[in-house]
Formats: sequence, structure tokens, C-alpha cells
Amino acid sequence: MADARVREATAPRLIVGTIVVAFVLAFSRWGTNIGISPLFISDALIALSVVHLWVSRGFRGPLSTDSRARGVTPLFVVFFAFIGTRVLLSLGQANMLDWLRDSIPFLYAILAFLAAYGLRTSTSVTRAATARVLRWALTIHLLWVACVALTDNSGGFDVLGPLSAAPVLQVRPDIDVAIIGVAAGACFRQVLLGRRRFWNLAGMTLALLVVFTTTGTRAGQISLVICLAAAFAFTYAASRQAQGRRLAMAFLVPALLAATLIVLPTTSAGERLIATVAPQLSANTDGQLNAQGTQRAREMTWDMVITWTNEQPARALFGSGFGNDFLQESGTKAFLEGTTYTNVRSPHNWFVGIYARLGIIGLALAVLWVGQLMLIMWQTRQKVGADDLLAVASLTVLAIIPVATLGVVLEAPFGAIPFFWAAGLIMASRARLDSLSSKLPVTRSRLTRRAAARIT
Repeated sequence: MADARVREATAPRLIVGTIVVAFVLAFSRWGTNIGISPLFISDALIALSVVHLWVSRGFRGPLSTDSRARGVTPLFVVFFAFIGTRVLLSLGQANMLDWLRDSIPFLYAILAFLAAYGLRTSTSVTRAATARVLRWALTIHLLWVACVALTDNSGGFDVLGPLSAAPVLQVRPDIDVAIIGVAAGACFRQVLLGRRRFWNLAGMTLALLVVFTTTGTRAGQISLVICLAAAFAFTYAASRQAQGRRLAMAFLVPALLAATLIVLPTTSAGERLIATVAPQLSANTDGQLNAQGTQRAREMTWDMVITWTNEQPARALFGSGFGNDFLQESGTKAFLEGTTYTNVRSPHNWFVGIYARLGIIGLALAVLWVGQLMLIMWQTRQKVGADDLLAVASLTVLAIIPVATLGVVLEAPFGAIPFFWAAGLIMASRARLDSLSSKLPVTRSRLTRRAAARIT
């Protein structure tokens, strides 16, 4: 009891890094591109978060931690150490600006350590406050994207001039739809838990309207569907003793599938998604033909980058490093650049990019680590479904992975910052922290009592 009071008194109000992650989730690409390349406002916010943590420890002393909590996994430590080593060994092989531009997104992985430490030093009050801040950030993002998309102003407004590399309120479909997917999944979870159903249903409806009527990103749509399914699965796992709720939730599955099958083919975005997933179906519309052409260009790029990496044994093992333009060297730059994208430095696939920069060692570590994240979420699914913060963190990771495999997302701050921070929370949550769910408004025992009351 005394230890709990000490932790409550010394715990910060928000988990370290919350403000920068909330800023990125709220304003996405154009928000993080305010500054002077390759350093942006998001980097300044990260620095301020670290300084604040250091100063607060100086005033309060070392924060009390829960001995049952864990930090990041050993596998992630090895992965991060390999990235850092390869970054340092690449110094001097290209100009400094290109070296920084390529390496900083990978070094954002340090946020996972900060998030894991923050979870260890947090209390239920801290976690609840952090979850509320993230929910507000997701709401802000959904509202501004909906406004500019539905009014056909997705190109944004160039009001900051040289201070921003992207127009204000410009929609970037891959990451913005992925973040909308997180918001939709969070709203769906709240609906299933019976919290503010009207507003959360309205938010989920707005998210679906924006994604399936104003955007054409297939990866983003996949992210949204995954988030909705994950929100359902996590909430279902957390309420496994509430028989009435389980029955109601079970009926939602065929209803959602039927609605998806009916609505999806009627939208331009759905046409592109079907043409990509099932190219054997006839592609008669411009959207379907364009989708297949885009996918073929990416597949050619991936194949040629892999072939170029394999040309030298050392490069295949350790990668080409950071700073070099491997797309130019592999002859694939023309496949990805055009009127939409210029000065591209990524093959539109995070894993292919890792292979080119970090070789087979880095790729193996990345794949194993992402698989480990999936395993942790599965093993802790009841805890994730019962905790607001862990639910948002899990949805963030699940939303970003699909768009990172088909776009330039984790190679930029707007994707890497929330991804690695959320991953740090997931890794730290694998410990059995009873306090993670001790302050929840609706616990499994209460769900059981409510279900029993309905039956009687």
C-alpha cells in the first residue's frame, strides 16, 4: 500500500513521449514537416520530452517503478543495436544531409525504450490520462481530414512557405487513412463497451465515409478493416465471461462481413483494392487498371532492389548502409517517381528497404521482432481489450504495418514516431501488471454481473 502511494506521488502525469505522439497522430505528415529538412518540429518535441524526463528526475529523484513490469524485449535491443552500428559505419559514405535523412527514421526506435520506461513508472491515472490525450488527437485528425476530403481540398493550403515541406491540411492517403483506422477501431471498441455510443458510432461512421468515398488507398483500407477486426477481437477476449455480450458481438461478425461485401465493390477505393488482391478478376474501370499498374511498378522495384542488393555478398549480409541512393543505383527510381512523388528514397516497402540498407541480418531481426509484437498482442489480448491505452497502442501498430509494406511510412517521422512508441508500450505490457486493469470502468466481473442481471 505504501509502495502504491509512493508510485502515485512520483509518477508523471503522462507517459513520456505522449505529447509528441499525440501531435503526430493529430497533424500527420504536414505537421511533422514543419521545420528545416531533415530536422522538423517532431524532433524538437522528442528532444523536449527527453529533457523534461531528465529534469523531472532531477527534481523528484528516480521514479518508482513496478518490479513486475518489463522493458523492451532482448530481441528489440539487438535489432536497435544493429541499426545503430550500421548507421555509425555508414557515416561518410554520402553527404551529411542524406545520411541524416535516411538514418533518423530508424533511430526513432529509441522511442520504444522511452515508452517502455514510461509504462513502468506509470499509474492507472497516468495511463488513463495518456489514453484520453491520444483519443483527442485521433479525433482532431479525423475531423480535419474529413473536412478537407469531403470539400475536395485534400491538396492542402500552402500558407507556411519554406517553413513546411508539405501544405497545411494536405492529406497523405496512406498514413492518414491508417490513423483514421486507429480512430475507427477505438470508436468501435467504445461502442462495444457501451461508452458514449452515439458519439462513437458517429465517429466510426464518419471514418468509414471518408475512407471509402474520398480516398483510393488500398493499404489504408486494409489497415482500417484490420483495426475494426482487432478492436472486435480484443474486446471479445476481454469480455469472455459476459455471455450476453459475447452473443451480441458474435452476431456482429456476419453483419459486418455482409455490409463489407455489399458496399466495398461499389466504391472506387474498393475497385482498386479488389484489383490488387484479386487481379484475376476483370479490370474494366480506370481505378482498377491504375491499381494494377501501380502494383506492377512496385513489384518491379522490389525485385530489382533485391537483385541489386544480392550482387555483392557483403551488401546482401550487412546492407548498403545509410545515405546512399540505392534506388538510383539499382535503376528503379523512375518506376516510383512522377507527378505525385519526387526525390523518392524508399522502395515503398519497409521490409525491402531494410534489406537494402541492413541486409539479411537486419531483415531477419525486423521480421522476427514484428512477429514478436504480434505474439505479445495475442498473448495479452485480454489485457489489451480491457485497457484503453494498450488498445490504442495495439491498433496503431496494426494500422501502420500494412501501409508500411506498400508505401513510404516508417521511413518518415509521421509513421515511425507513433509506431515505435506504441511498440514500446506493447513490449512492456507483456509483464503481468495487475494495476493495468485495476481502474477500468468496466471489469470482467462487472460484465459478468450485468450479463447475469439481463438473464434474470
